Amino acid sequence: MPDYSILLSVVICTYNRAKYLPDALKSLTLQSANCFDFEIVIVNNNSTDNTELLCLDFIKKNPSLNINYCIEKQPGLSFARNRGIEEAQGTFISFIDDDGIAREDYVANLLKSFDDHPNYGAIGGKVIPIYESGEEPAWMNKYIQGVVSKVDYGERKSDFDKKFPVGCNMAFRKKLFEKYGGFNTDLVYRGDDKFVFVNLKKNGVKVLYDPEVYVNHFIDAYRVEKKFIDKISKSIGASERLRLQNEGVMANVGKLIEYFFKFGASFVLFILFMFKGQYLKGIYSIRVMWFTIIGYFSGGKSASL
Repeated sequence: MPDYSILLSVVICTYNRAKYLPDALKSLTLQSANCFDFEIVIVNNNSTDNTELLCLDFIKKNPSLNINYCIEKQPGLSFARNRGIEEAQGTFISFIDDDGIAREDYVANLLKSFDDHPNYGAIGGKVIPIYESGEEPAWMNKYIQGVVSKVDYGERKSDFDKKFPVGCNMAFRKKLFEKYGGFNTDLVYRGDDKFVFVNLKKNGVKVLYDPEVYVNHFIDAYRVEKKFIDKISKSIGASERLRLQNEGVMANVGKLIEYFFKFGASFVLFILFMFKGQYLKGIYSIRVMWFTIIGYFSGGKSASL
């Protein structure tokens, strides 16, 4: 495996997702970029299904690709991501989910974007969900699209300012992890990606939104059900509590002010959506913020998903 020529390490962390992992891996075999420019790093987070057999078969059937397969026994996505960083040989490291589908120009566009923007340390791209039902939920709106990790800020490149990339389509210059550290292992289920981006922002690192770095993300039917949306909203709040636990009183007060302001704003959105005959969009705007606040006050226990 010619590690000296590898520019990009594409890390896929996986846990018991053998049903979807083959499509994610296949999308990386169809890349238009030179196969010697990138490697695939598969981190099996100690799965109990047939993930290992699937990965070994994938390696056997793709001898021309640079593939690094490893097992991280410590449970939790943040542990798996940090293991991926350790294993990566590339100058750049990107992460996509085990149910993500990278467009055929994903690697080429990502490398070009880093080359064209040398002053940026990280890049996040567009993430468009593919729903198992084939249709976007009637309650979905741009204010709560984060619950399904949707990212779509249009077709123009721009800085991530108040928002951040999501974990299923984010990329970094590897040297940043060596300088500022990796993912927060207290945030094992959600929020570890935001932790990294907040840390980078504090250190003056610029993050670019590039819509040409494009990934689809499969959303199971259960992940748009009310019960799951409540759970993931609580997890968002709990993760924020954990992320801020060492940031001092003012940081936590600021977060509470932000949350209660957004909660109030969600009632305004409810009224606006009601005028449009879109009751579900309005009520879910309130619901997501309410359960996020509940999660924040839950004691900082990051809910398992």
